[in-house]
Amino acid sequence: MRLPALFALSATALLAACAGTPDPGNDPTGSWVGALVADQGTCPTERPSTLRIRDKEILFTPADGSQVLHGIYTPGNHHYHAELAMTDMNHHNTAVVFNGYPVGQAIGGIFGSPSCRAHITMTRN
Repeated sequence: MRLPALFALSATALLAACAGTPDPGNDPTGSWVGALVADQGTCPTERPSTLRIRDKEILFTPADGSQVLHGIYTPGNHHYHAELAMTDMNHHNTAVVFNGYPVGQAIGGIFGSPSCRAHITMTRN
């Protein structure tokens, strides 16, 4: 009697270990960290950037600096958009934008500002 119970317990533990972390396409909640890679212009690449998805809120912080881009997460949507509206020195409206999407066990994305275009791959922190 004990052998079948031990086998069942071992099988359950093995399956739980194989499950690993949730696929970001199904559950992107949590913190994601990666480094921006400049494609064009001057980009904030000196420190890692962080994406946080919690409940219905998306936050992206380029180079973990003082700019925080905000967005709304819709469960089931595989597009993560956050932006920060700004005004430049000539009083023109402009925006800093992040667009992300699941890529395997990571989240990839494009970051853009008036002076920068960069891409990023982030892993769950």
